[in-house]
Amino acid sequence: MLEITGRAISRLWHCFGTERHRAPLDTVVGLLEVSGTNVLPINTHRLDASAERTALELGFAGTTYDALSARLDLSGYVKMLNINLRTTAADAVVAAKIAFELTGERVLKLEVLAPNLRSSRDEEVVEAAKRLMRWEPSLVVLPLLSCQLDSAKAAADVGCPLLRTMGSGIGSAGGIADPATFGRICELPVPVVLDGGVGQPADLALAAKLGADGALVNSVLFDDGRAPEVVMAEYVAQARNCFVLTEA
Repeated sequence: MLEITGRAISRLWHCFGTERHRAPLDTVVGLLEVSGTNVLPINTHRLDASAERTALELGFAGTTYDALSARLDLSGYVKMLNINLRTTAADAVVAAKIAFELTGERVLKLEVLAPNLRSSRDEEVVEAAKRLMRWEPSLVVLPLLSCQLDSAKAAADVGCPLLRTMGSGIGSAGGIADPATFGRICELPVPVVLDGGVGQPADLALAAKLGADGALVNSVLFDDGRAPEVVMAEYVAQARNCFVLTEA
């Protein structure tokens, strides 16, 4: 497990689809059972000033956090408010504040994306992180960043305790396009999770070799025609092999 601000967090993370992939409640439950992760990302892309709890979703198929709570005991999960699909720092900050005030959950999986929703606007992410930590210092802000050393240093310098670093574009299955830079980011004094571009289990092995502390998978679970739970089992096996030496 990773230790982040006093929280024990699994090294393998996953989400529940994208705008292109729709995971119903049974699939959400099945993926959690297969992965064994204790990380539960809660999407906020539909959340607005009305602060409706039905906008807190797992994935994009309308499976709500409350519906999952009625199905599973979620007390052992680290809930991460997934501030997703926002394209400006200002919009990300607003969504994060609403989500925090609605739920009381303090861990933010923060992103600010380019309009194509496939790459990170790093300066905007760092700016949003700074604003949110000034607003509520107890927040644990985990930014999604492109594979750029300057961006990683900037996020670490403002107090982000973990960096989610993209190997390549979101949904691209391109793996780690720049291993040298990714490795240098992993030398910074904060944990790094590969998050973006995973296309095969071997990408996890390379990430671990370069010094990463974990990885997130999402689109790849849905893209090869098999049941997402079957694909997930392959990544679970690889993650155990990759990260076992650093497992607490």
